[in-house]
Amino acid sequence: MDPVGAGGATPGSEASGSDASSGVTTGPGGAGGAPSPGVGGGAGTGGSGAVEFGAFPGAQGFGRMATGARGGDVYHVTNLNDSGPGSLRDAISQPHRTVVFDVGGVIKIDSRLVFKNNQTIAGQTAPGGGITIYGNGTSFSGASNTIVRYVRFRMGKIGESGKDTVTMANGHDVIWDHCSLSWGRDGTFDLNRESGAELYNITLQDAIVAQGLQTHSTGGIVNTSATSIIRSLYIDNNSRNPKARGTLQFVNNVVYNWVASGYILGDTSGRSDGAMVGNYLITGPETKGGTLDSPTPEYHLYAVDNWYDSNKDGVLNGRLLGQGDFGSVTWEAAPSVEVPDVPAMSAEDAFDHVMNHAGASLWRDPVDDFVMEELASLGTDGATISDEKSLGLPNAVGDIPGGSAPRDTDQDGMPDAWEVSAALDPGDPEDRNGDRNGDGWTNLEEYINSLVP
Repeated sequence: MDPVGAGGATPGSEASGSDASSGVTTGPGGAGGAPSPGVGGGAGTGGSGAVEFGAFPGAQGFGRMATGARGGDVYHVTNLNDSGPGSLRDAISQPHRTVVFDVGGVIKIDSRLVFKNNQTIAGQTAPGGGITIYGNGTSFSGASNTIVRYVRFRMGKIGESGKDTVTMANGHDVIWDHCSLSWGRDGTFDLNRESGAELYNITLQDAIVAQGLQTHSTGGIVNTSATSIIRSLYIDNNSRNPKARGTLQFVNNVVYNWVASGYILGDTSGRSDGAMVGNYLITGPETKGGTLDSPTPEYHLYAVDNWYDSNKDGVLNGRLLGQGDFGSVTWEAAPSVEVPDVPAMSAEDAFDHVMNHAGASLWRDPVDDFVMEELASLGTDGATISDEKSLGLPNAVGDIPGGSAPRDTDQDGMPDAWEVSAALDPGDPEDRNGDRNGDGWTNLEEYINSLVP
């Protein structure tokens, strides 16, 4: 039996490396209040799969009830500029906005983007190849009740030293769905609650967390009181895939080609609670550290149907991980905290799902294609990087087609043709916040949700 817990780090010895203080001031609907752990007692091993009203159809995990900008304003992003009228930066400068895109392509940013509370970032509305944000990181600290779908966040070496691609230090009820995150200079996806703050009800689903830049290459730390990571890929990160502290529900994910450490089981003297169901951990050419790293008795773990493939032979043929593989954690026969019900598939089926659907996959860009080809090699290909330009892609991120948006006469975020088909008025911008079928989602939400599976 191959040992998988070979890290042996001293608890609490690894630097956290977090963007823990953003200075964001939150308006109505911001951070605060007691954590709401969600409903259901399962850890992803069953459930009816019925649609539950929430952020959007298919929203799952702790962050599934995020309201976004429901009932608020609409802002059309009309150019790829870093700032100014019609830019994404201007779009997110105010809360309570649904952001739709009339353009597709690369938005190159010189300074960090700071998102506000009650926003819906509808990346699926972008024509052509969708939207890539490149050049620096983003902060969601204080951006409670925010929904982000089908956006690529690519920080890069040209971004600020010691910063994360996506970070959040306080707030609640946020969901990232079908997003691609890469090239963090500290963490790539860092959720690290700052002292005295609350950080809870977060979901990352159907996403890619890739290629944290060396010499500090990490997937990121997840230190919250309620986060779900579902059907996502961590690939080509030296360590922290992720580093799990607090409460983390980890269902149907794939971790590939870590170097120093794969999934970190707390690495702290403080209590943590984990539920790991149906995940596949696969070594790559650079893997040499622990797979399930830095366990402590303070990490209370419920784990079912997790698999490990270590032979690097190009075939998915791993073995089931047993209790002994998780080292000194406190083993639980059921989740030690209440977690939302996330119907789980087998680990092998999760691998196939991630291959076909993870990331901003309405149109897979060259960066995601690159890492997916590595994953498909199942151990024979893969490497961490220190500079995004080493991929050899045009403009570092590849060419992203622009396309053209459909006509929207009243600028309410719903194209004329769709409004006519839905018996709405293309000349009335206020009908965006109506609910023609009484299902709870506004007409605007119905439209943006209809664009994706």
